[in-house]
Amino acid sequence: MGLMSYFLDSEVVQTEKGIFISQKKYGGDILKCFKMEFCKPILTPIEQRLKLKKDGSGEFVNQTQYKQLVGNLSYLTATRPDITFGVELISRFMDAPHIDLAGDKKAKSTSGHAFDIGSGVMCWSSKK
Repeated sequence: MGLMSYFLDSEVVQTEKGIFISQKKYGGDILKCFKMEFCKPILTPIEQRLKLKKDGSGEFVNQTQYKQLVGNLSYLTATRPDITFGVELISRFMDAPHIDLAGDKKAKSTSGHAFDIGSGVMCWSSKK
């Protein structure tokens, strides 16, 4: 059958230097599905010192779409540990998503770590 090149929405590239796994196409599909393919890329997925609260006064968003987005992004964290904190943060608000969430006073602190080997992360953890 030859070398594996695609498995469960993950692209696999096998070279002499190693095996590389990415979800570039899957990430692009998420952007297209939620009409965000032309948005500007940023270095950090969540702005620094962002405070969220559940009792926001903003307009409610479509709860089904919000849950689909969080689920898709959760699967994407398999190859993108840099978005894990942001995805976990927004997943806390799946029961009542608003446009202008801010200032979660009941939130506990979140800490985490990531261990690099060469150019990739070998282990990571995020704990509330």
